[in-house]
Amino acid sequence: MFSKPLEYIFLLDSLQDAYADINKHTSGIDEMDFREFEKELSTNLKKLAKEIKEQRYTPEPLKKIEIEKSNSHKKRPLALGSIKDKVVQRVLYENLNTYFDKHFSDKSYAYRPGKSTAKAINRVTQFLNQKKLHVVKTDIENFFETIEHDALLDLLAQHIKDKRIIKLISLFIQMGGFQKYVYVEHNEGVHQGDILSPLLSNIYLNEMDSFLEKKGVSFVRYADDFVMLFEKKQEAFVTLKELKSYLKKIHLKLNKQKTQIVHISDGFTFLGVHFKGKRRSVDNEHLQKAISKIHAFSKNKSGFAKFVEELNRYLFVLKNYYLKIIIKDDVQYKLLQDALIESVAHKIYLAKQTKKVQTKKEFRSFLAQIKFDILFPLQLCEDTRERALAKGLETYLANKSYKESHKKIHKKRDIYARKFANDATLHVQSFGFMLGISKNKFVLKQYGKVVKKYPLNKVERIIFEGKGFSFSSDVLQQCAKHNITVDFIDTKGFSYASLITYKASLSQHIYKQAMLLGTEKQLYLAKSFIRGKAKNQINYLKYLNKYHQTLDKIIDKMEKNFVKIQTASDNEVLMGIEGSISASYWQGISLVLEVPFEKRVTQGAKDVVNSSLNYAYAILYGKVQHALVFAGLSLNISFLHSVDGLKPTLTFDLIEEFRSFVVDRVVISMFNKEEPLKLGNDGLLTKATRKLIAKNIKEKLGSYTMWKKESRKVENIIQIQAYNLVKYIDGESKKYKPFIGKF
Repeated sequence: MFSKPLEYIFLLDSLQDAYADINKHTSGIDEMDFREFEKELSTNLKKLAKEIKEQRYTPEPLKKIEIEKSNSHKKRPLALGSIKDKVVQRVLYENLNTYFDKHFSDKSYAYRPGKSTAKAINRVTQFLNQKKLHVVKTDIENFFETIEHDALLDLLAQHIKDKRIIKLISLFIQMGGFQKYVYVEHNEGVHQGDILSPLLSNIYLNEMDSFLEKKGVSFVRYADDFVMLFEKKQEAFVTLKELKSYLKKIHLKLNKQKTQIVHISDGFTFLGVHFKGKRRSVDNEHLQKAISKIHAFSKNKSGFAKFVEELNRYLFVLKNYYLKIIIKDDVQYKLLQDALIESVAHKIYLAKQTKKVQTKKEFRSFLAQIKFDILFPLQLCEDTRERALAKGLETYLANKSYKESHKKIHKKRDIYARKFANDATLHVQSFGFMLGISKNKFVLKQYGKVVKKYPLNKVERIIFEGKGFSFSSDVLQQCAKHNITVDFIDTKGFSYASLITYKASLSQHIYKQAMLLGTEKQLYLAKSFIRGKAKNQINYLKYLNKYHQTLDKIIDKMEKNFVKIQTASDNEVLMGIEGSISASYWQGISLVLEVPFEKRVTQGAKDVVNSSLNYAYAILYGKVQHALVFAGLSLNISFLHSVDGLKPTLTFDLIEEFRSFVVDRVVISMFNKEEPLKLGNDGLLTKATRKLIAKNIKEKLGSYTMWKKESRKVENIIQIQAYNLVKYIDGESKKYKPFIGKF
């Protein structure tokens, strides 16, 4: 009988030891952070001990999640407890496990000190060597989810003297959990993921073990997976039938699909090992999993030292399990050897590529620490290290050569992309121009004289700037027919009109847009736009800081404010956070600009920097607006900026995530390269300046960038984002991810 009273279990020292042992990588439903808990550790543990002793303690509901099962489409349920609940369970486990383990069958191998999967496999081999060649391979159906609570508590009552301990355990097994904010009752089973669950499962299944022991059955059990071995086939059938009947009494049943009676000559798989005749081999599925894990270590972003540490740890796992089963000359052994060389070579390639390790001497120093001798004869280890090193460096050099070729191709592509971007935009900037149509060409005239002709099929956008121009109705008709966008901007950089065809908006989208107003989804979209804007601003300053080394404090301040975006309760709070981030951003820009710049001015700008930015934004503005129109959205229903029936406020929303990437980088780069950007005597940008800015922005929109692991044209990304917004509004997508540029 376990006779320790509750008070002697939950001593402060025990709680402190338990806290040191628990997993600190996950938090429970209360979202209590470990760092926060640890700040007042002594106080928190004293309070916890007091609540338990006074029987006022109740566990928190669990956070229920599901994780993918390896090599399966099914999911495994997990229950995540709070910090204090993990501590309490760890104390109970440490005290009860020592007592109960003495009562368990020696044929039970899971979750027990001194037991392991390797020892379980050896025990099966021992029984097979005793000519017990007829095998029942089976497991319990949904075992962890079907343990009967009352039956389990009755078993505990037979061994635990202090009923307060049993009551405490009952709280843990009966407490339900929240799955996606919905509380789920827990009327049977133990929670997978709880610290106590492995012990409780062994206590429950020890009843079955005792039943089989009394019948003299040779069996090996690992959790709910087990085999029974017999000399005669008839014994196997009889025992299986009796076991099924017994399990009904403890509210369990066998998994029909996984229950089979086989002879060793036909083979069976247990704990990842395939037994057939006298041969033992690792089951192919488990072998592939081991190989994948060896490869996965090399793909982690951790440094080479961490890679060596993790790889060595896993090699020891293989040594103590699979390598005791696989014959050294077997093909499976060769596959593991190849996987080790490939993994090390890939890590060398990545380290060389990222310049984290530079010289062969450094690599050899790391390679000397890898336990190659676990998989290779000692005399071959040095050659194997050199093979891995050579393979990694060869991959790096081959990839470098490929990238250089790729760069040349991309350079040539970008030359033509910039040219086509300019050619695709017909920009009318001078007084007295008239645009007409003649023989499938746009014809630009000044005072009746033909200035230039543009093939109709090559024009994608027309920009009319300033005043004193005209165009024919044929131009409008052809623009509508061919989806050519038409924008009007003034010389101050204000976009005052766009031509939109009647085909543009789709009523079902507009209705769904309106239905989002005032809901959580509106706030979600507003946050998304601001996250995109702020992240691009931060990333651009980081890019500039590589060369200037003066922006660390500003970037740090912006990142701290960035975290607050997620917790903003409404748009007003959100815009306040955005204002703080932008103020820091423009402060950073002022430090790296080669020309005078005090602050950002959107309207009535008198300086050349703000005037240039405003003008460039106007060109981007039209591109964003038409992308939204083509996607079928209403420009007057917005989610971040206040809805205004007289303004296309949705354009104000979407443009936020593109400002820094498309405009700021281009304009600021022009100033720092000392390009001739000037104001005229009238305080406005000169015509030559506007022409130069327009050329650069159009080229940027027509250029390519990496986005979602693909090379895409920037203007196409804007259109894709408009369609992604539609998908979210229509409910086809659960998320809207803002554009984050690669600077």
